This record gives sequence, structure tokens and C-alpha cells, in this order.
Amino acid sequence: MPTPLDLFALPETVRDSDHIVATYVLELPADADALVRATRFAVGQTIGTWLPVPGITDDMRARHEARVLSVYSLPPSDTTRIDDPARIGYVLRIAVPTINFGASLPMLLTTVLGNDSSTSVEAKLVDLEMPESFTRSFSGPAFGVEGLRRLTGVHDRPLLLNMLKPCAGMPPAVARDVFFETALGGIDLIKDDELTADPEYSPVVERVRLFTRAARQAAQETGIETIYIPNVSDRPDRMIDTARRAVDAGARAVMATYATVGYGSLEALAEAVDVPVLAHFAGAAPYFEGPSTGMSAPLAMGLLPRLAGADLALVSTPYGGATIRSLPYQRTVHQLLLPRPGIAPTMPVIGGGVHPGTVARYVADLGVDIVLGAGGAVQGHPGGAAAGVRAMRQAIDAAVAGVPVEEAAADTDELRVAIDAWGVI
Repeated sequence: MPTPLDLFALPETVRDSDHIVATYVLELPADADALVRATRFAVGQTIGTWLPVPGITDDMRARHEARVLSVYSLPPSDTTRIDDPARIGYVLRIAVPTINFGASLPMLLTTVLGNDSSTSVEAKLVDLEMPESFTRSFSGPAFGVEGLRRLTGVHDRPLLLNMLKPCAGMPPAVARDVFFETALGGIDLIKDDELTADPEYSPVVERVRLFTRAARQAAQETGIETIYIPNVSDRPDRMIDTARRAVDAGARAVMATYATVGYGSLEALAEAVDVPVLAHFAGAAPYFEGPSTGMSAPLAMGLLPRLAGADLALVSTPYGGATIRSLPYQRTVHQLLLPRPGIAPTMPVIGGGVHPGTVARYVADLGVDIVLGAGGAVQGHPGGAAAGVRAMRQAIDAAVAGVPVEEAAADTDELRVAIDAWGVI
């Protein structure tokens, strides 16, 4: 016969077992029974409903029911006070058996983000701890940091990427000229803007053919054959078909917006093509912007794209136009780069307001295993796109060498013009 203690477990009993530990932050009325709400939530996310139903056995409970590991109040007060608030914050940790969803990101998210509305709580998922046996069931990045460095031949500095601007509206022949001028600066990577995928006025395969020839032509002058990353975002069947046709036409990488196509679709894309996949964060903000619902930014933009097989993933930062705080920005990068058993690291792409005056800060925050994505600072450089690329490279070289960018700018015209235009942060 079940006892009240059956819904609880100590963390030591599930460590290294086939459970994912999900951590939530929530707020409840001061008179609410936090343990009752926690256990209803744990059961509702696994085998239960708001009323007992026939068919639940002891074996089913043992194999499939979640367990509450801990519930902590915020602040951690154990006694009552005169000034007790009307609502109290809590940190809730539950262990969910991986047998319930297996190696399925869609079903993992369905389980940990919300199921039965009658037993759920308004909570924000802030962390997921996964056993090695579970993470090894995902392929993860096929190339990752090491593969990208081999592909580009760049081993000792951040990679440099440009997003083609304007964002949309350029016919392929016009976009080819912008690509070519940018490649003449000696840039490592050029990707589509997320607002251009496979529209009628600019088919992906046509862009790949034109840009590949342009990259080879520019390489005759620079010695660097720029890698073009086309955006293939679409519904899953069309996306994978477009990606395969793009690779057949010469693409050496592809890109998709995982929040709009789905993490599972990103995973399918990564397994369908033998080239690096760039995961763009467009549309991801609703996952993490709410203070009391959804999930944390390090999960949405870090852990999940990495599990899904992204070799590169865009990261939101507090230094551009985004409102993300410094802590989740840096923790997102940790989720992408720190060692995780069975899963290669994903290379973070820093985008949004990147210009030469920001480079030293990013290198100081994150190190050199990053990609710096500059859009307007390249195409919008007063000297043209090639000069914009050179200014970024000059800033990168200075940052890696530990030379202040203002000092480096005194000897290089392109960098000096950029610093005068956009300053230093």
C-alpha cells in the first residue's frame, strides 16, 4: 500500500540513475502547502491526474512516477515572523524517470514543461541534470568546436562570421555581390540572415551555387575560402530536403531557427546532413523571458540546441540590443562549451550589436572558442564591407594579443574608423 513518503526521495538515491533532475523556481500563497503542491505536480507530470484512476499499479509507480527530491523556501526561513510575506518563493527539484520519454527532446520538454493543467503549478524550469546514460542517447554536435576549427583552419582565435544585410529582399545576383565584397575582407563564415530562407525570389540552391563560386573567386586574393551557411528553416520535410539539395550544390554548412522549427526538427536536420549546423535563436525569447513560466535561457539557448546536434549556436548577450542579464548569458555559454559526457561542445556564436569595440569584452568573458557575428558593423563600415571585415579581424587579433583596441586602432585605418563610429564597451 502506498505511503506518504513514497512520493519523496533523497538526491543520493537517484544520482547516476535513469532519472533527470528538473529544478524549478515558483511562488505560492503563504498559506499554501508547498509539499502537497510539489507532489501533485510530480505525479501530474508522470502518471497521475487530479483524481485517482484505475490501472495504476505499484510497479507502474516505481518505474514511472516522479519523486520530489527537495523543496526550499526563498529566503530559507524555518520559523514564522511578524513580517511574513503574502507569497513565498520556492525552489523545487523533482526526479523524473527517463523511461517515460527516452531519447526524445519533444517528449522531454512535454514532460518537464507542462502536462496536466489540473495538477501543474506556475513554475519556471531553471535547470536539468542528466545522467550520462541519457545524454549518450543523443548524437550531439557532429563537428563541434574541434570540427569547425579543422574545417576553417583557424585554431588560435575566435572565428568571424557575417550576417548578410539587408535582411531580406535581395535577389540572388545582388546578394552574391554583397557576399563577394564581404569575402574579399578575408572572413571565415557568412550566413543568411534569419529572415531569408527559401523564398521564391531567392531560392537557397541558387544562392549556394552563386556564393560558392564567389567564395572561391575571393579566396584567390585572400587565401581564405569563406564558408557560406544558408538558412534552410521550414517545416521538417521541406527543411531536410532543402538542406540536402543545398549540400549537393556545394554548401559546407546549414542553418535553422530551432525555436520555430522545433528542437526535434533541428536534431533530425543535424542527422540528415554531413555538414555543420548553425542553430539560430530567432523565436527563442518566449521560452525564457517570462519570470515565472517557461525555462531558463541557458536551457533554451544552450543545453537543448547542444543535445539536438547544433555545431554552432547563437547566444544572446547583454551588450547589444537584448535585455538578457549577464549571468544567464554567461551560463548559456557554459551549457554550450563545458564538458558533458558523451556530447561534444557547441561553438557559441555571439550576435547582435557586435562591432570592433565589443571584441575585447567578449574574449575576456568567454575566451577564444567563440564565433563573433557582425552584421551592420561589416556592411555598414564607412569603408565598405571588406574594410568592415578587416576592422573586426584587427580587433580580434588585438584582443587575443592582449593589446587595448584603442592602441591597435592607432596603427590601422579600418579599425580606427570603426572605433570612432561605434566606440568601445
